[in-house]
Amino acid sequence: MNDNRLTFTAVVLNWNGRAYLESCLTALLAQAYPVERVVLVDNGSTDDSVPFVRGRFPSVEVLANGGNVGFAAGNNVALRDLSSDCALLLNPDVILSPGCVAALAATLAADPTIAIAGCKLWYPDGQTLQHAGGAITRPQAMPTHYGVGERDTGQCDTPRDVAYVIGAAAAVRRAALARIGLFDEGYFLYYEDSDLCARARAAGYRVVYEPRATAIHVESAVAVRGSFSYFQRFHSGRWRYLLKQFSAAELLDETVPAEMAWLERIDADERRAVALAYVATRHALPDIRHARGAADPLPDETWAALEAALDDLRRRARQDAFDGAALARLAAAAVVEERPFVSTAPLLGPLIARFRAAWNDVASRWYVHHVVEQQNAFNALAVRQLETYELELREQLALLEEQVVEQEELRRRVQELAAQVAELRRSLLKIQE
Repeated sequence: MNDNRLTFTAVVLNWNGRAYLESCLTALLAQAYPVERVVLVDNGSTDDSVPFVRGRFPSVEVLANGGNVGFAAGNNVALRDLSSDCALLLNPDVILSPGCVAALAATLAADPTIAIAGCKLWYPDGQTLQHAGGAITRPQAMPTHYGVGERDTGQCDTPRDVAYVIGAAAAVRRAALARIGLFDEGYFLYYEDSDLCARARAAGYRVVYEPRATAIHVESAVAVRGSFSYFQRFHSGRWRYLLKQFSAAELLDETVPAEMAWLERIDADERRAVALAYVATRHALPDIRHARGAADPLPDETWAALEAALDDLRRRARQDAFDGAALARLAAAAVVEERPFVSTAPLLGPLIARFRAAWNDVASRWYVHHVVEQQNAFNALAVRQLETYELELREQLALLEEQVVEQEELRRRVQELAAQVAELRRSLLKIQE
C-alpha cells in the first residue's frame, strides 16, 4: 500500500434510515480503495438503526446524538474529530459503486486546491441521472442539478468545476475545513452543502464534480418532499444562503422583487410554509449577520432594509395564502335581490310583465319581502363569521410561527451547549492521557 495515499473517514449521517443501512454500509466497506474509519452519526433514530449497526457492522463506530440536530450539526459531530486527510460524507440511502472512493481519492490527490469533490448520482434504476454537480440560480438562489431526470448516455462524463455538489455523497479535504470552518449549524436541512462549497470557492479552493465516482441515491428517503416541513426548512435554508452569499444590491434590487412576483405563482400550502421561513429568517438575522463574517460585511442600514423586506414578504405570503377574492365573491353572492318580471311574448310582453308585477305586489310581496330580508341578514352574518374565522386563523398561524421559531432558536442553543460539552469531554480525555 502506498503510504502517500490520502486517507478517508466515512461519515454516515443517519436518522431513521434503518431500511437503507445494510446496502449502504456493505457497499462502503467493500470499496476497492478502503476507508480507514467508518462513523455512523445517529440523529436520534427510533427505528433500531443503532442496535442494528452495532450488531451487524461491529467495525463501524457509532456516535449517537440523542436527538435530530440536523444535517450540519450532525456531520460536524464527526468532523470535529476528523484525523484522516479527507472525510467522505454519505447519506444512508446512498449505495456506492465499487470504485467510487478510489475515483474521489484520485481527484483530490491530483490537485491540492480541490477542497470538495462530488459524485455522479443515479436514481434507483441506475440509469437516470439525479446529480452531476449543481448550480445556484439568481436572483432567488434556487438549486439546479445538471442532468437531473435524463437517461445517462455519457453526457455528464467530463469532470468540471461546479458551484456545489450535494452532501449526500461527497469528499471534503480536512485541510480545507481547517481553513474555512465546518458546516454552518444555522442550517438544519438543505443548503448547508451549497454554503460550504460557496465558502470553499470564496477561499480560493475548487469544487469539482467527478463523474467516475458513481453511486445510487434513493433521495429524500426519510424527508417527505412537498410537505409543509420540507418547504419550511428548504426556504429557511435558501434565505440563510441568500443573506450570507449575495450582495446587498442584488438582494434588495433583484431578489426581493423576484420573490414578491414568485409568491403569486406558488400554491397556498407552500406560501404558508414560506411565510414561516420568512419569520424564522427575520429572527435569525443577528446570527446570519455574524455568519456572513467580515469578508463582505453589510452596513446597518442594509440589514434594516432586509428586515423590512422580510416583513413585507411575510405579509404578502400570508395574504396570498388566504383567498380574499373568494371571500369578496361570497359576500357579493350572499345578497338576495328581487328579480323583475319579464316576458318574451311579442307585442303583449311588456303588458304581461306589468300584470305579473302588480299581481305579485298584491299576492306575495308582502310575505316574500320579509323572507328575503331574513335571508340577506343570515347570509351577511355567515360572511362576517367566515371573515372572523379567517382573521382568527391568521392570528393562530402567526402564533404558531412564533412558537416554531422559538423552538428552532432553542434547538440551536442546545446544539451550541452540546458542542461545548463535547469539547470539554475531549479536553478532559486529553488531560487524562
